[in-house]
Amino acid sequence: MDPAREDEEGKVPGRGKTASLGPGTGTPPARPLPPAWSWRVGRRLSLTPMVFSRRKWLQRGGSGVNPRATARLWARRGGPVPLFSPRFTRYRPGRLAVLWDVSGSMEAYVDLYLPWLYRLVHRLPAVGVFPFAAQLVDVSDALRGSYSRALAELAQFQGVWSGGTRIGRALDEWLRRFGSRWIGGGRTTLLVISDGWDAGDPQELVNALRFLRGRGVRVVWMNPLMATPGFAPKTRALRAARPYVETMVSGHSPKALLELSR
Repeated sequence: MDPAREDEEGKVPGRGKTASLGPGTGTPPARPLPPAWSWRVGRRLSLTPMVFSRRKWLQRGGSGVNPRATARLWARRGGPVPLFSPRFTRYRPGRLAVLWDVSGSMEAYVDLYLPWLYRLVHRLPAVGVFPFAAQLVDVSDALRGSYSRALAELAQFQGVWSGGTRIGRALDEWLRRFGSRWIGGGRTTLLVISDGWDAGDPQELVNALRFLRGRGVRVVWMNPLMATPGFAPKTRALRAARPYVETMVSGHSPKALLELSR
């Protein structure tokens, strides 16, 4: 079952491949156009707390209109006109760094998560997307352009897609290469998207998560297999991560992702 072609209720596709250490092959298995449901991704993500900002942030939700400011605008114009004043707020979503498992066992979900992450990059003020398997890359800039151009740029990272899985090593690499840019001030949420099938050393994962916890980073784990009846976090990686993860969510279908990003 292709996740992007299912209805919003969503059915969980079967796990693709078991964890391995091999390099990636091929290109991201995604459709050339984003699905219609992805346009409904909003400017709020329930996984990231709102933080105070010196800059005003366009508030979404409800009508998105400031009624008092609109009334004053109409009064200046001599009556109702097809113009509205938007509602702004001093609070905006905090920084979001996404470590996205694109290994062989998660291959079936690329077509589900890619359009969602693409919309988040365009909707939220500070989002970084880092696909990983045996390697880790930063595709944040690639996702800021058009969808077709993003796919073309992602296809250049052929050594990543559908490769083996070392979650702890990928997280440690992310900390060394990008941590200084994303950690600090208690404003960052780290979202790990992975089924937890891992061929790496669980202690590497524990060390990285413990470090993040000590720096005030909020860690959230999204596992599409959580929606499977009878699911329990039994893999070595999930058992090792549980004490350091604030919450786990499934994100297994368009409906589940839209509920998180209104």
